[in-house]
Order: sequence, then structure tokens, then C-alpha cells
Amino acid sequence: MPELLVVIAIIVLMTGLMLPNWRSGDRTLTLNRVVSKAGQDVRRTQELALRAQAYICPNDPAEKISGYGIFFDQNIPTSYIIFAECNDNNTYNAEIDGIVEAVQLEKSIQIQNVSPGPQISIVFIPPVPSVFIQPGNLLATQISFGRIDEVGAQKILDITNKGVIDID
Repeated sequence: MPELLVVIAIIVLMTGLMLPNWRSGDRTLTLNRVVSKAGQDVRRTQELALRAQAYICPNDPAEKISGYGIFFDQNIPTSYIIFAECNDNNTYNAEIDGIVEAVQLEKSIQIQNVSPGPQISIVFIPPVPSVFIQPGNLLATQISFGRIDEVGAQKILDITNKGVIDID
């Protein structure tokens, strides 16, 4: 009988130690998942361009797209856009370029900073692919994601004009 009480006490103690950290781990996992998905979406955008995926531009169906891109805007912190580049300026233009997908972030995560910002377009043009980071034809960009309810918890998505994607 005393052995049973010791086992129950150990189980209660372990549960008491794990429970407070459970929510913290869940929040960290959510942030990691969102940043990983954003990185995968950048890679998917690159793959769309490389395989010359067909797309009909909304304003001019006869227009051929030059590539695909992804657009981050820290003024719209809960989503980003994967788009078809319809006007050859290598930057997202809402009136001209076609939206392939508008990706909503999970409800507790937002884009905190776009460097150099506040908006950035990353466009992949086949066949090499050429990578354009606009505005300004930059060498690299950083997009910071963080939790809405937790100051300081953030992950950074680094993207270079060579197509290298890294999560810090």
C-alpha cells in the first residue's frame, strides 16, 4: 500500500511540473510552424516559376506571366500573398498581378517586421531562376514573425537574392 501512494505522489508531482510549461511549448510550436510554412511557401513560389506553371492574368488574359512572387506587408500583419507576376516590373502590384493564394497566418501569430520594409516582394523569374527582392533590388530581406500576446518571442525568415532561405 505505501508503494502505491509513492507512485501516485510521483505521478501528481510530474503532472504538476509539466502542466505550467505545456502552454508555453504549444505557443513556441505554433510560431515555429508558421515560420516554417512561410519558408516552404517561398520555396513553392520558386518552384512555380521554375516549372513555368500556367496562369491567366486577371486584367489581360493574353498577357503571359514572367514569373511568380511572394509579397509580405507589415501593415497587413496577418497574411501574405503568393502572386503571378503579370506586368514584368518584378514587384507586387495589386491591380495588375494575379493572386495565386492569400495565406492567412494562425490567429496568434503576426508579421512583426519586414526589413528593410514595410513591404517586400520576392519574385522568381525562370529559367535560372533570377530572384528579385523589391523595392530596390536588394541582396537579402528579413521577415520577423512573432506572437501577438507575447513580447520578444519571434522567429526571423531570411531570404537572399540567390534563393537561399534560412530560419533564425
